[in-house]
Amino acid sequence: TISKATSSNGSPIPIEAFATNKGLLMQMTVAKKFQPESKLGMFVLTEYYADYDNEQPKHKYLIQTFLTYDLGKGFSAIGGGAINQASGFRPTVGIQYIYAKNDFFALIIPRVDLTETYNLEAFGFVEYKPKLNEKWGLYNRIQAVYNHNPKDNLHDISYIRLRAGLSYENFQFGLGANFAQYGPLKIYENSYGIFARAVIF
Repeated sequence: TISKATSSNGSPIPIEAFATNKGLLMQMTVAKKFQPESKLGMFVLTEYYADYDNEQPKHKYLIQTFLTYDLGKGFSAIGGGAINQASGFRPTVGIQYIYAKNDFFALIIPRVDLTETYNLEAFGFVEYKPKLNEKWGLYNRIQAVYNHNPKDNLHDISYIRLRAGLSYENFQFGLGANFAQYGPLKIYENSYGIFARAVIF
């Protein structure tokens, strides 16, 4: 889905709701070029997690907005900003790599914050979507992050998100699991549930 977005100005936008045993996670991804043949584009990742008990410290949000410049062979330079409830806003730069072939798609973004503690982050996103027939298929995804504070040599956040289910036309649904660790003490926060995903054109 995101791989199509990198080649067309009329880009599809995947939106996912993941209902877990602890709360609701919403995620939207936008990846597109400003013009079909332009080297300039954008990548936006927006997330919001809401705790069912409405405990404010447990609510989380993340917005990453990057301008991208196509360097060729799947590589792009990126620059922009990231904001979340823990660190606030930080400008950032990095590299984006995309590989897409048949039913397989991978996106990798290593980046570094330019202020405060100069955090280093590696973000990865892998999809495998084999077709069963004209309308139905399988949908599998692994999404992972590792964020490190090099100034204080501390772990900030890391997670692995797993999704496995079915795809019907532009909709995907199935089972999921999130495995997350927060802070230098690596406090665990794991959750399990069901996801529903729509690709909007």
